[in-house]
Amino acid sequence: MGRKPYPLMTLAEIREILHRRAAGEQDLLDGIEEIDGASIYYHTHSYYLRGKYRHDRYPNDFATWVADQVRDRVLSERLSMVDPSTFADVEGLRAGLITIIEQHLDTIGFSPRALFGEPFEFVRAHIVVLPTGVEVGSRAELKAALASAPPETLFYHFFEDAFGRGRRTGSLVEWVAEDLGDAPLAAALAAVNPYCLHLEQLRTRILRALDEGGGRT
Repeated sequence: MGRKPYPLMTLAEIREILHRRAAGEQDLLDGIEEIDGASIYYHTHSYYLRGKYRHDRYPNDFATWVADQVRDRVLSERLSMVDPSTFADVEGLRAGLITIIEQHLDTIGFSPRALFGEPFEFVRAHIVVLPTGVEVGSRAELKAALASAPPETLFYHFFEDAFGRGRRTGSLVEWVAEDLGDAPLAAALAAVNPYCLHLEQLRTRILRALDEGGGRT
């Protein structure tokens, strides 16, 4: 029985400034409550695409702005702990962010502002998915392709094609389980949390899973 080949994809971002700003934490809360879900996704995910080779202390734009511009270390640390993989979709993620900020503002009793810093600029990105021209049909081909794939391909298959489409795992993991018929490898890939890694670390972890035959990642 022949295996259905799997096409690897990549992507490009076209960013759109939404002309909405936040000068303080209440403004940030209001914006998160009202802004398009694509903006929530951008500010919690595009960090990984922009920071292909690093993983900073604040892995989303909200936490970074609160830390650098408002200088509120308590809220920035709480926002930095948000793991999108624990939410079913972007609306769940939005609700989680709102809860954190509301609880913080209720506790301190006022809204800190970026008095000497830059306002937060809400942005969203339009994702353009593009074929790489590479198809894989075996574990060996998948390993070789992912070893040399651009970071944008890793981002597509482990972020955009998963959480970005309201799914726990992307179609690559489904292909490994169903068409490649390698359930242990699919489970190992699904167990990798990309939100704890920068993209080159993610590549290393995926290749290790491929080497170990579906063992620990």
